Amino acid sequence: MKAHSIQVIAIAALLVGFSVVRTAHAQQQQHRGPSTAEERARAVKVARQLEEDPLAKDAKDNREWVYKWIEDIPDITVNVCYDFFGTLPKPPRGHTVEIVNQMAISSAAFMIEHPDKAKDEQAVATAGLLGALKAYQSILKHEPDARWPYVDKVVQMRDQGKLDDFVSDTRRKCAQDEEEPDPDTIRAEAR
Repeated sequence: MKAHSIQVIAIAALLVGFSVVRTAHAQQQQHRGPSTAEERARAVKVARQLEEDPLAKDAKDNREWVYKWIEDIPDITVNVCYDFFGTLPKPPRGHTVEIVNQMAISSAAFMIEHPDKAKDEQAVATAGLLGALKAYQSILKHEPDARWPYVDKVVQMRDQGKLDDFVSDTRRKCAQDEEEPDPDTIRAEAR
């Protein structure tokens, strides 16, 4: 009986210890300082690499790092609406996640490279979408069967000089949807 009591106390102590460590880690994440120049340089480099070769061997790790970094830092906020990509398949198929996430990553890179335009939501959204389209077209070079008809239409709008109007209209729709939270909207945010 005594051994059982010691075992219960030891397990309880481990659970309390684990809880304290998790709480401390969560608090540390909330009190993260602003991004550093080195992190920003890495984020831009990673964004450009992911646009060029979104299927590279290290692409998944790089994508996870930069996306998490965008979420954690307090000095860059990127909002991305899924409406730029039409109706997303549920569950996601092919490379939809990589392409959609690229918009947030490319938007952040644009804000870093063009701090004077960081508050210009039209410019940020356009740059992010262009980065996503570049990644999409890079994927098609390696996997021609990975076509996404809606994104093909967006590429065509870009090629016809109609992308600015599309971005403007879609941003307006996303702003209206924000009044009622849309489960198809992702946010990579840091305040």
